Amino acid sequence: MSQHSVSLEKGCAERRVVALAGDFTMANRNQIPQLWTTYFQAGAEIEAAVEGAMYGVSFGADGHGNFRYGVGVEVSAEPLSLPDGFCLISLSAGDYAVLRAFGPVTKLPAMFDGLFERWIPENGFVPAPGAVFERYPSSDRNGPEAMEYEIWAPVTTRP
Repeated sequence: MSQHSVSLEKGCAERRVVALAGDFTMANRNQIPQLWTTYFQAGAEIEAAVEGAMYGVSFGADGHGNFRYGVGVEVSAEPLSLPDGFCLISLSAGDYAVLRAFGPVTKLPAMFDGLFERWIPENGFVPAPGAVFERYPSSDRNGPEAMEYEIWAPVTTRP
C-alpha cells in the first residue's frame, strides 16, 4: 500500500515552525507519537500560522544519537509571543532531498533510514547542516490506514 518517490528540491527558502518540542534519542524515537498527542491536547493558538500542513522537525542533533523533535505548524512571520512550552524553529534555506509518500505512518522510520542510508549517498549527496523535517499536507486521502507525508533532508554535493 505504500507509494513513494524521492526528488531533489533546489534553492528552497527558509521556513519557520512554531512547535512543541522534546528530547529524544534514536533508541526512543518510537515515543515521538506521544508528543503529537500532547500537541493536539494542548490546543494552542499559533499566531501567523500557515494553513495546509503540520510539521514534525528533528533538530539539535549532537552526533551521538540525541536530538530534539518538535510538532507544529509553519508561520508566515515570527510570532510576538509563543504558547507555553513552544519554541520557534528555523528550517534552513538550501537544497533538500524530499521523499514524498502515501502509506501507513508506521513505515516512516524505515523511509527515513532508506533516504539517509541509500538515496542520499547513492545520488552523490551528503547531509547538510540543518533540521530534518516531516511535512504532513492536508489531504482528502488521509485516514487511519494511510496518509500523505514528506521527509525533507538538507543535502549538499559530496566533496
